[in-house]
Amino acid sequence: MGNSGFHSEPYDDGTLTKLDIFELYAQEWIPVFTAKPNPLYPEVHIFDFFCGPGTDSKGNAGSPLRILRQLRNYLEKPVAGWNKVRIVVHLFDLSREKILQLSEILTAADWKIPGVTLDVRSLEFTEALKQCDPILTDRGAAKLLIIDQFGVDGVTAPVFRQLIGYPTADFIFFLSSSTLNRFRNHTAIKIKIDELEDSYDVHRAAFAWFKKLAPIASGVFLGQFSIKKRSNIYGLIFGSRNCKGILKFLRVAWEIDSIGGEANFDIERENLHPDTPTLPFEEMRPKKIQAFETQLREGIRSGVLKSESDLIRFCIEAGMTCKFCAPVIRQLKAEKIITCSFRTPNPDNYDIPRLITLNEPKT
Repeated sequence: MGNSGFHSEPYDDGTLTKLDIFELYAQEWIPVFTAKPNPLYPEVHIFDFFCGPGTDSKGNAGSPLRILRQLRNYLEKPVAGWNKVRIVVHLFDLSREKILQLSEILTAADWKIPGVTLDVRSLEFTEALKQCDPILTDRGAAKLLIIDQFGVDGVTAPVFRQLIGYPTADFIFFLSSSTLNRFRNHTAIKIKIDELEDSYDVHRAAFAWFKKLAPIASGVFLGQFSIKKRSNIYGLIFGSRNCKGILKFLRVAWEIDSIGGEANFDIERENLHPDTPTLPFEEMRPKKIQAFETQLREGIRSGVLKSESDLIRFCIEAGMTCKFCAPVIRQLKAEKIITCSFRTPNPDNYDIPRLITLNEPKT
């Protein structure tokens, strides 16, 4: 599906939220591969497969300029590993006209960033994947893929399986989730979701469909964020083969939505707002946080969750960052129910986790 007139209008609030998430994640991602004196990988590639012309009708920056802005801003800081990696930004779009417009913008001095190579071409999405396959499958290169498709027909089941198979790669793709619900019985719609009682849940349902394509054995961590634009629900789906990647995405999601970390609207219909004064009543706390703490407490006390890595996986599955474990761990330690050497799980210890010991009840 295409939308040739999309960039000829000002970006709406939903689009700006989406672009903010793209940019904030790029901001988190870039230092991982450029900050260390001895970088993890010799090459860093950032892909924007539906880059558009670079701006909307009012000159607001689209995804390609936001990516480059983060690279430029980061270069202004002391960066130990910047000159030790090859950084390439690939900007693709099917529309030759949009690529020409973007190329014209990129002639400005602001976008000529030392150490960054630009690959700007008119390419259809699947053809771009095909041509870039040697890079995408290279275990010696770090990759970030931004796939801002129109509609639902870019990231199909086969394409999704490709994405989760790429090594050392994080991806974020946009999805018109309401389209899946509105046309769920149409033969052209391959992503099948059940009829929903609440339209607010449509992106959650789409996310569940994709999760079924990525079994636990695949080693991929997935996350999602719902976006309301007028009366329609859209969303983002994120994937990474590294727990730090998904936790960075979740941190961005909670920065956008401090109530539930998964939507730019009141998805739980709780009528809570970040600016509402905090009251000391349990019912005034977000349901998602309450449920997480209850399930976490039960999981630890039952012995199901017994290490840092168990807690990290539990957080990721619940769409929470590790900091939400702290109150529960603190309480259980104060009650002498557990002994452990940490307050908050540290993703650096995922492969060699610290353990949680259940104390013997006093008789």
